[in-house]
Amino acid sequence: MKMIKSIGILSLVAAASLSLVGCDNEKGAASNKSYVLVHGAWMGAWCWNDVAEGLRGQGATVATVELPAHGSDQTSLPQVSLDAYIAKVRAAVAAAPPPVTLVGHSMGGMVVTGVAEVDGAKLAKVVYLGAYVPKDGQSLFDLASTDAGSHLGPALIVDQDNGLAKLPSDKLEDIFIADGTPDEVARVVSNYRDEPLAPFLTPLHTTAAGWGAVAKAYVYTKDDRAVSFALQQSMTADVTMTDTATLETSHAPFLSRPDLVVSALGSM
Repeated sequence: MKMIKSIGILSLVAAASLSLVGCDNEKGAASNKSYVLVHGAWMGAWCWNDVAEGLRGQGATVATVELPAHGSDQTSLPQVSLDAYIAKVRAAVAAAPPPVTLVGHSMGGMVVTGVAEVDGAKLAKVVYLGAYVPKDGQSLFDLASTDAGSHLGPALIVDQDNGLAKLPSDKLEDIFIADGTPDEVARVVSNYRDEPLAPFLTPLHTTAAGWGAVAKAYVYTKDDRAVSFALQQSMTADVTMTDTATLETSHAPFLSRPDLVVSALGSM
């Protein structure tokens, strides 16, 4: 009986040891992940705060990019271009532990596509979150102009004299975060800045050997009123995705449901 009891104890110790090893392996895998998060139009790096915290809680390394003339960045309008956006993100990718999972939201999809075209070897994959996915030679305006389901187009005010794209403050909730709490809506309104127009009109060139060779994933935002679900499906219909997820959210799930975004990114 004493021998049987000893064997039983040893078995429990061995099982516990294996369990701990499994936990350490899971933590190690998470800690090896490296993310660079790129915001979209009328947003800033601030919008990723909750998602970045969640990913870091899993042990990941996370960098959030402030695109020129967004958030607290004071780049003057004549210096703002799609190339300037791409350069800013390339610098963040170069500074992050490789390989990087590069995530772009909305307009940020144009930017991460441009980065993948030239820096694909540094990337684990590109993840599009409710984002534009251009074909070679397309601009954001080309894609957005086909989006009959978007509430953004009818509300957009184009100020050509000053090179800006504007949205009325009373339309921001409907367009970006219809599923948000009053506090979350207030964050969108209080952080709003008019958007530089030039990057919207700039075509992006991609190749099969560049962007085409990088692994891609898409997180669909099904109740999106800025980049409609129909357009998201259309843009990705002939693009091979290694992973996909569909969130029942509006355009800004990193604010309304950051837990779902963390879960989706962590599984890709």
